[in-house]
Amino acid sequence: MTQERLRELLRERVADEQMPDRSAQAWGRARTVRRRRRLGAVAGVAGVAVLVSGGIAALSSTPLTDPREPGVSDTRTTPGAPTPTAVVPDATYEGAPLWWSPDQAQERTLTPIDSQFPAEIDLDASEPFVPGELGHAIAAFARGREVVLLGPSGELRTVDVSSVEKFTKPNGYRYFPASSWMLTPDGEHLVFPQDDHDAVFSLGTGSWSTVPRGTGLVKQDPPRPPFDASAAQQYGAAHQGAASWGMGVAALPVRDSGEDLSGPEFLVADSADGPAVLAFMDRFSNGQDNRWKDCCPVAGRLDQDWVVYESRQSTPLLVAWHVGTGEFRLVSRILGAYDLASFV
Repeated sequence: MTQERLRELLRERVADEQMPDRSAQAWGRARTVRRRRRLGAVAGVAGVAVLVSGGIAALSSTPLTDPREPGVSDTRTTPGAPTPTAVVPDATYEGAPLWWSPDQAQERTLTPIDSQFPAEIDLDASEPFVPGELGHAIAAFARGREVVLLGPSGELRTVDVSSVEKFTKPNGYRYFPASSWMLTPDGEHLVFPQDDHDAVFSLGTGSWSTVPRGTGLVKQDPPRPPFDASAAQQYGAAHQGAASWGMGVAALPVRDSGEDLSGPEFLVADSADGPAVLAFMDRFSNGQDNRWKDCCPVAGRLDQDWVVYESRQSTPLLVAWHVGTGEFRLVSRILGAYDLASFV
């Protein structure tokens, strides 16, 4: 029997045999970890061992977990799903794990997530407040001498707060005292500090009252950053172990030093693995589409793993971050101008 005839017989013998196509899995599991720009650390390429026996290839590899692009993750997509066992941060700073947020444009295209907030909050569609219609609110938006309340079912009601006087700060300046803490944690009152008392508005009755100065506002302590953040100032309200800081930590890594503003604002959130840091990426746009100063105060949590921040930009958003991962989701779009917001 000739060699050529032997090849033909072998081909005929296996012509009807089916073999699983493992090429896509092999390529996917053997992908390399992207290069860390700011740290100079080079991720290793996972080894791939291929064993061929009886015409069937078996592939085995253990690649390092790769940092995901903004808004994409191999972790869960809804609150309540299991927490991943290990996620590689985008960078580290003074030994602390750090992740990069989507930039302001990328945030607008994030996948939505279910929450207590409506997908769209149109402040211009608010109706006048009527006592008895809204027992509590989940958010309040200051608009000059008015406050728009967001009810638990998406109701929008406008409260006239023109009777509130300006408040004198220790430095002598006077300002209208709307703040990130004006909505009490139970959502049932609005509180405005005055020079000699606190003015309190009850959502349940629609009436005003006074309490001793400094007793109406309830503030939570912010978490402690895992590095020296003395050059930056904490802003906005703290919520359940999460708070935001402004620019100032110049050496804080960014995703692309040629495209993102340096010394970014950042958020610190407590987690089971310790404090996690989210640096807010602000993409250069010649001033046409930049984030606002003090862009991203914390707005609360969806659960123990998801923290929500308020992204102040051309169209403000509420964005959810799965703490300690590269996963982000869009909570709400906020339509209509406002000065600041307060969340329960």
